[in-house]
Amino acid sequence: MERWATRRIAVAALVGVVGCVAGLAWRQARLAGLDLLDSRGWYTPADAAALFDALDQIDPSGRVVYATTALTVDMVFPASYGLLFAVLLFRLFRGGPPLYLLPLAVAVADVLENVTIAALALTHADSPSQLAWMAAVFTLLKFVLLMATLAVTGVGGLRWLWRRTRPHADQGTAP
Repeated sequence: MERWATRRIAVAALVGVVGCVAGLAWRQARLAGLDLLDSRGWYTPADAAALFDALDQIDPSGRVVYATTALTVDMVFPASYGLLFAVLLFRLFRGGPPLYLLPLAVAVADVLENVTIAALALTHADSPSQLAWMAAVFTLLKFVLLMATLAVTGVGGLRWLWRRTRPHADQGTAP
């Protein structure tokens, strides 16, 4: 991991994140600002079917746009943010437990979510699909792991800041 945890890799991952955020913002605007499945914490097959029905009413190609972006932009996004957080956690907790694996788990859950959502969007036939339960589990797992990643990153950042700002023992505290 040492060879991948460089500033250059972190900057490239950050550029990827920014580009994907722009692409996902375009998708959100293109799909009339609907509350898409991958931005919810949980949903049911009926919720997914209702979303796809709404997309069909707004734009006949709405489900295709959703599926296409889920398999393109929304596949690059987890790779980018997963790598960025992995580099940060590797640097923040060097020599400690392999916490850099946490954002990689988030990315895997996100990719599995994207694949199942794309399959749902492309096969929607006016009735709820049981595949939506699997997609919902991946979405929930993504959110739980993302919150854990953000918490661990925050703790690591505070630890780093604490070490950088406290007086060093060799400097003394006398005036």
